[in-house]
Amino acid sequence: MNPKLSKKVSSKIEALCAQGCTQVNQLLENAENGKNIAELAEFNHEEIRQIIDELTQIMSIYSTGNDDTDNSDAGSGCK
Repeated sequence: MNPKLSKKVSSKIEALCAQGCTQVNQLLENAENGKNIAELAEFNHEEIRQIIDELTQIMSIYSTGNDDTDNSDAGSGCK
C-alpha cells in the first residue's frame, strides 16, 4: 500500500478489502459509473480518489491473468 496515504485512508482501504473481492469490485464499478458510494461519504474528493486508485491497483493483481503465478495457497485470491 502507498505509504503516503493518510492513516484514515489506509484504514478504510484495509476495511474495504476485508469485505472481499465481490464488494470491492462492486464499489469500483459504482465509482466508475459515477454513483454515490455510501462507504466513502466521510471522505473528501481527493481521499476518495486515493482510495479508488489504491483499490484499483490492488484488484489489478487478481486480474492480470499471469499463469506463472501459483495461487494454490492464496485462499483469498480473486479471479
